Amino acid sequence: FPERRQFFLENSGVYAGADITNIKPFFSRTIGLANAQFNADPVPLDAGVRYTDRNQKRTIAGLYVHQRGTENQGSVNFGVLRFAKNYGKQNNIGFMLTHRLDEANASKGFLQRNNTTITIDGLIRPKDDITIQYLVTGARDNTNDSIGFAASFYTGWSPNKFYLGWLTDVVSEKYVPGMGFVFANNTIKHNPGGYFIWRPKGKLEKLIRRWDPGMFVNWFQNANNLKTQELNLYIFPIYIITQSNGQIEYAAFPTWQNFDFPFSILGRTVAIGKYNYTRHQIRYETDASKKLSLESKYEWGGYYNGTLGTSTLVGRFAPIPQVAISVNYEHNVFKNFGTTNDNFETDLYTTGIRLAANPRMQVSGFYQYNTFDKRGRWNIRGSWEFAPLSFLYLVFNESSFRDSPVQNQSFISKLTFLKQF
Repeated sequence: FPERRQFFLENSGVYAGADITNIKPFFSRTIGLANAQFNADPVPLDAGVRYTDRNQKRTIAGLYVHQRGTENQGSVNFGVLRFAKNYGKQNNIGFMLTHRLDEANASKGFLQRNNTTITIDGLIRPKDDITIQYLVTGARDNTNDSIGFAASFYTGWSPNKFYLGWLTDVVSEKYVPGMGFVFANNTIKHNPGGYFIWRPKGKLEKLIRRWDPGMFVNWFQNANNLKTQELNLYIFPIYIITQSNGQIEYAAFPTWQNFDFPFSILGRTVAIGKYNYTRHQIRYETDASKKLSLESKYEWGGYYNGTLGTSTLVGRFAPIPQVAISVNYEHNVFKNFGTTNDNFETDLYTTGIRLAANPRMQVSGFYQYNTFDKRGRWNIRGSWEFAPLSFLYLVFNESSFRDSPVQNQSFISKLTFLKQF
């Protein structure tokens, strides 16, 4: 998929040929973090072991990790058992069992907690251009003695001239994967859509390589009563890939939303109610494989009860294969937004650099600053593959607020060693 549409599909849960589900009963990034799944403080791992036995027809894998306790959480034990088997020419089926044990600590008032998930998943490909993926999972959490279920189903048809696909995710209200995450609880999400691939002939062929008009749908329902929570369309009548490998796009995003709870965006409250609006986007991107590439994008239209205009400029410079530098600027203009009908503007500045001594040793740096809360963030990451599939990672994070003594810093190191017998 071209980059813009690929981004939309990945965030919608549809990306043919990849892991398409937004339901992950096991997600390794939850290991080594305190409580929250994302943006949480790192926690040391005291012990761990992983076993993998793989051949062309089946895979057996096991994992155990012991995570040190913190002031807000007791010590945690993670266990995973995975079995997958290939059958036929292009089919597979898998089984996974996970268990999380939060240890009790009487001095800190922590009670013992257990969470278990059982999952069956698979892929069926009756023809090269037809793909079916499925996942069914159940979870039991002893904290509230609840049992929940979730499922995902995807089918896609991608011959040479078009793509058609359908994805449905279902997550019950009580489904809690202690070692993973879901996009939402008590929600059903449908994501059908497709596009036609036109390769023009004649004079247009000298300018246009492909023209891919199409549409995708995001439809969210309440799992208990099947009422629609949100419906939005991604309609792209103009999606052109030029002979110079550039991209030209116009897209519209009609949206219907029905919220029974208030929420906050950038410090402004969006009230309970129904919101119907349409946003538009125009985008031009040069060949991303060149030493210098540029992207410009403008989005405008309604945004809940107000309007929002967003201008984005992106540049990337890679003078040699070992060096890549990127800069990004985003300007947002809100009008009549929130319960107080505020007018305000925000800016987001981002820059990054990637250095590679060779394919096995790389360093990358990232800095971001936003004018809304005057917050800056650093991320510096180094990786070294010192042996085949064996890595040393060093990661430094820092976030700070302008004109404030508040500053958060963290350093994470990770060493993995793989020995094949």
